[in-house]
Amino acid sequence: MTDNQDIRMLIDGELVPAVDGDWLESVNPANERVIARVPAGGEKDIERAVAAAEAAFVPWSRTPVSERAAMLRTFASRLRAEGDRLAALETADTGNTIGISHFDVAYGADVIDYFAGLAHESKGETSQPAEPGSLNVSVRIPYGVVGKIFPFNHPLMFTAAKMAAPLVTGNTVVIKPCEQSPLSTVAMGEIMRGVFPPGVINVVTGAGGHAGEALVRHPNVRRLAFVGSVPTGLAIQRAAAEVCVKSVSLELGGKNPMIVFADADFDAAMAGAMRG
Repeated sequence: MTDNQDIRMLIDGELVPAVDGDWLESVNPANERVIARVPAGGEKDIERAVAAAEAAFVPWSRTPVSERAAMLRTFASRLRAEGDRLAALETADTGNTIGISHFDVAYGADVIDYFAGLAHESKGETSQPAEPGSLNVSVRIPYGVVGKIFPFNHPLMFTAAKMAAPLVTGNTVVIKPCEQSPLSTVAMGEIMRGVFPPGVINVVTGAGGHAGEALVRHPNVRRLAFVGSVPTGLAIQRAAAEVCVKSVSLELGGKNPMIVFADADFDAAMAGAMRG
């Protein structure tokens, strides 16, 4: 990728600019150079993406689970094939070391393969209730449109790893990456375009206060998943509750203490602390 390139986002199987024609600059934190521009999506773009995801939901949920799993495996293979390019882009956009970025590509692809392997394990249950002549039956069904909002630090890994479960279980997805580091997610959108049917997965770039809030507040987004800070997670929970009852999961800032006892293997403990 050359510097100052304009990159489009994925909506309904097409790579498109923002409706309003606005752009955001993505800057390399190491040298403060503009790497590329991405669309500054907003409410209109989220509306387009959610509408596309809604239209794709019924045919996707009716696609045999083995076919959905096969598409996920194809996507994982293409991620590995594009690993060097994606890792370099991730490092330039986030400031992560190239080793970490390569790990994130491999880990994301492995998680996709893992959930593809679990495709046939999503099963309902039956049980005999106390009342004679009756039967309790539980059936697992997809939510519909799932919204995903990810932070700046590991966008490639979060996008790859956290899209797999909803897709293999028949949901469609709208992803809003962090405006500070959207490039690897947008690049993955280009790969997704060649694997999944139009509308099954969409990527909308833009500021959290515009595209992000529109995604959270959209009444037809039945489930939301967010990774990021506690204040933003609280704001998302409040905003979602004001619209309708929807499923929300929040993976917020983790501060994990580590206790090292006097008789511990110091080298092993330090290696574990550095690895996180």
